[in-house]
Amino acid sequence: MEPSAWLDRGTLCISAWRRNRMPVHSIHVVQAGSRSRSVLVFARSLHSEEAMTGLTFDAPGAAAAFYREGSSQARAVKMVLGEVGGHAPGGFVEVDPDLLPGVYQFDLPDEALAQGAPRAILILRFAGVVIEPVEFDIVAYDPQDEKCIGMTQLSDERRHQFLRQALPRMTEKELALGIEAERELAQRASD
Repeated sequence: MEPSAWLDRGTLCISAWRRNRMPVHSIHVVQAGSRSRSVLVFARSLHSEEAMTGLTFDAPGAAAAFYREGSSQARAVKMVLGEVGGHAPGGFVEVDPDLLPGVYQFDLPDEALAQGAPRAILILRFAGVVIEPVEFDIVAYDPQDEKCIGMTQLSDERRHQFLRQALPRMTEKELALGIEAERELAQRASD
């Protein structure tokens, strides 16, 4: 087969893949009860990969809603004018149409990340625009706490206390092994 035929065939395959591809959306790991959180989303044209600029919270057909796993229904979020870097529940604002075309900030209402649900999903809708869903894994720990999550504090008792609380399904055997390993690490550190 001629290389030009490969190129044509590859182009057709890529075009078909783009038309039928599964959307890739972001998943955020956040601590239950987090407050004043914002997410960044990318808006593109429904008919192309082109970034969409100029969207506003009050555009005709603009809508936002979230659903928390286990809830009986989704909840609409009233969209309002947001401020880049600020937070107002339902705030929607374009970050920078020149430097980051298509990037918008959406300010979550605190109820979306409240305790009581392990997952949530946010959907933003605008006419003729695609914004991929944003998923949240709502966890009992602070994923930004390097002492509890990171490996820098293996001998830190606070880390082990965190693990016992955040991972309640640990068996007694695993817990005993962890305590023994903690003692050995503490002893090595003191030697």
